[in-house]
Amino acid sequence: MTPTLSFALSHRYATILAFDVKIERDAQELADSLGVKIFQADIIYHLFDKFTSYREELKQRKRDENKHIAVFPCKLRVLPQYIFNSRDPIVMGVMVEAGIIKEGTPLCVPSKDRL
Repeated sequence: MTPTLSFALSHRYATILAFDVKIERDAQELADSLGVKIFQADIIYHLFDKFTSYREELKQRKRDENKHIAVFPCKLRVLPQYIFNSRDPIVMGVMVEAGIIKEGTPLCVPSKDRL
């Protein structure tokens, strides 16, 4: 894969890590116009920290963009004393044992035939 093709496919990950060098103004302007993020530091550990925090920021932004369509897995335990309506719409109390449950999350009751 050529660098141009790689940049065209995933430009949001386009970064330049500049260790112990000065960034020229025209290079910075070109990077800004192309959407390339430049990280510059004189200490390699600071450069690494800047880049890893940027990657985490990108991951969090992507999670926030897709959280309205994502289904988060969870494990629930139905609390029998808090079943208020057992027909449509089902209204009951649950204890979340693992994961995250949000409004609109589809529920499945596993049986021996299907899990």
